[in-house]
Amino acid sequence: SKIFTKKLCKQYKIPTANFDIFENKNDAKKYLINLNFPIVIKADNLASGKGVYICNSENEGVIAINEIFDGKFGAAKNILFEEFLEGEEMSYFIISDGKTFKYFGSAQDHKRVGEGDKGKNTGGMGAYSPSRLFNKELEQKILEKIIKPTLKGMNDLGTKYKGFLYAGLMIVKDEPFLI
Repeated sequence: SKIFTKKLCKQYKIPTANFDIFENKNDAKKYLINLNFPIVIKADNLASGKGVYICNSENEGVIAINEIFDGKFGAAKNILFEEFLEGEEMSYFIISDGKTFKYFGSAQDHKRVGEGDKGKNTGGMGAYSPSRLFNKELEQKILEKIIKPTLKGMNDLGTKYKGFLYAGLMIVKDEPFLI
């Protein structure tokens, strides 16, 4: 759940985009009226990488809200609005045994359908690894601000996380935000 993750970020002070959650179409559409665009609207449930809309207008927001609540990605009880962060996406992967973790790699996706990162979000047009953004200074920030607090939060909730953890990040002026 994207909303579960956002709430975890808020509770553990993990850097992320500002957000709001709505439970119905009408409230979500009313919220669009006073926004500064672009805005990111996300389906809460799994959507095969396609439940994210970057909306540049109120009309685009209405389309996103309708598609999500009308079941394009399965039954939707909630919708997530996020501040649009200007930066570059990067993925950071770890593997954990529930007590310790190890870096497993980084990657950068090509998500937009058009050349120059233009057009609709596709959920993935390809990727390369390692990310060209990756460096030791950024890695230290990712570990201290995102990975360690995330694992602590999950542990505090009674889940000793074992397995791979994928951190989808937006890098804004050399600072990582969990998206």
